[in-house]
Amino acid sequence: MDSPSLTNLVFLLFHLITQDQVQSLRSDNNFLQAENNFLQEEVATLTEFGIFQTGQIHQQEEEAQSNNELWAVAEEECWEAQKKVIQQDEEIVSLKNEVKQLKRENKSATYSTKYFETKYYHAMSVIQKYGMIVVDDNMPKSPSPVPSSSSSSFSSSSYDQIFVEDPVYVDDNNDNSNNNNNNNEQ
Repeated sequence: MDSPSLTNLVFLLFHLITQDQVQSLRSDNNFLQAENNFLQEEVATLTEFGIFQTGQIHQQEEEAQSNNELWAVAEEECWEAQKKVIQQDEEIVSLKNEVKQLKRENKSATYSTKYFETKYYHAMSVIQKYGMIVVDDNMPKSPSPVPSSSSSSFSSSSYDQIFVEDPVYVDDNNDNSNNNNNNNEQ
């Protein structure tokens, strides 16, 4: 009888140990179940957050795309403005060159004008010195009054006509001293 009692005892001990293990396993299972529920809630929360973040990322990508398009437009406008500045700089350089050329031409014209003014005043002083006025080379040596007509060789607007106060004609191109002397002797 010892043997069945020992078997019963072993069985009883085994049963008690198994009960403890079952209880421990149930406790572990409950803990793991609670942890699993917590983790599932975390996953659900993170999934919602991920969906929210994905929406925000998508919105940010759209904003970035819009900003990139605006940047491209602004960059194009900037390039166009720079092209205009370069064109204006080139125009300024061209205008400066034109101004320099005009200044050179003006200086040349001024010198030319001064040259002719000097010649004019010299001629006027010679005319005053010798009592002459402007005469046309085609005029006769002793001018007489000519009636106004279109066929007249006299032109009052011509600057190359010379008259003398006395009837003796003085021609600067010829030696007039002999002519004057010859006329005076006659």
